[in-house]
Amino acid sequence: MEAWFGCEAAPERLGPSFSGRSGRIPTITAWLRTGLLLILLFAVAACAGGMTEEGTYRDPQRRFTLRPPPAPWQLVDLDGARLAFRLPALMAGMGLRVDCESPEPGPLPSVSRHLFFGLRDMQFLSRDPVVLASVGGFRTRLIARLEEMPVEVEAVTLRHQDCLYDFLYVAPPDHFAQGQKDFEAFLKSWMPVATP
Repeated sequence: MEAWFGCEAAPERLGPSFSGRSGRIPTITAWLRTGLLLILLFAVAACAGGMTEEGTYRDPQRRFTLRPPPAPWQLVDLDGARLAFRLPALMAGMGLRVDCESPEPGPLPSVSRHLFFGLRDMQFLSRDPVVLASVGGFRTRLIARLEEMPVEVEAVTLRHQDCLYDFLYVAPPDHFAQGQKDFEAFLKSWMPVATP
């Protein structure tokens, strides 16, 4: 059975829409709105380009596949993200951003910092290289404050062929561990598609 995800127009977007390279990156502020503040929003359109078949998401440009997190995670629309999900019970959000048009150059530890704009009092818990599906990347975990709210964040940035992939999971520290296994499964399910 196939399910197509697509929207002609979304009545409301969760994150701000900016122009330029850095404006297209969903920062923690946008992700937090998806997870922690989305409960306050209504009439959110769920859409994502691509399709799922037998529980596997297939990128519309045939660059990768992955398995979305299970229910009760809910697919939501987040400007700049390929896929974004929320779990209101945990006030958590996770997602994937893909940039193949103008991926930021440079070493991944530096490139990954674009995800943390807007955070204050950051305390890095870990910053380590990671390998997923034989692709090298960089994983960061931190706690910080955003608009006086404590948040815990895990992010993984990968570069494969001409694309940059940002995976992000954010939740209040008290709820972080409860959703982390779903994020880990989402992350580890990512599989680049070999190109001829």
